[in-house]
Amino acid sequence: MKLKVGSPAPQFHAESLKGNVISLDDYRNRIVLVKFYRFATCPVCNLHLRNFTRRYELLQQAGLPTIAIFHSPNWRLEKAIGHDLPFEMIADPEKRIFRSYGVQFSLAGMFSWPVMRDYMFALKAGYPAGMLTHDGGIKGHPADFIVGRGGKILYAHYGKDYSDSLSVDQVLPIVRQLKLEPVVNVQQFATKTALS
Repeated sequence: MKLKVGSPAPQFHAESLKGNVISLDDYRNRIVLVKFYRFATCPVCNLHLRNFTRRYELLQQAGLPTIAIFHSPNWRLEKAIGHDLPFEMIADPEKRIFRSYGVQFSLAGMFSWPVMRDYMFALKAGYPAGMLTHDGGIKGHPADFIVGRGGKILYAHYGKDYSDSLSVDQVLPIVRQLKLEPVVNVQQFATKTALS
């Protein structure tokens, strides 16, 4: 069942890839972005994760921590992605957190132009196809939730296909619209990034 704006965000406790025990309760006085990806070797997920990480400084400036959740075991996440992301990453191989947030699973999510396009970009970027290492199956859709102070869902995005995961540039206007944190100067960040 899909969560709606105003619904209580389902609580979870899990050890992150960095070895921290992560609980949604830890963020009850802040807002947090909870991102659901598919499996650790999904080339489309890895392409999106790379692009999200490159722009993540903007969300840090806006005071929006992120928790990324995959339905792969810790050892696969460590092997495929590693520890050096600037946010927490959680393994949910039994899909308990996925189910509690109503994250969708379907084969239909594979068949769209954006998925084919991103799959080709991912292969070109050097990500392996991942077809033989799809922990928990290939049918998962991405999903994104902004959870507010007090643990209520402020924004819910259920991906319509396997590549429909919110980017940093899509999250920032939502944060502005919800008036959650100070506005970040995107142009200043883009200029700074280009110079570095």
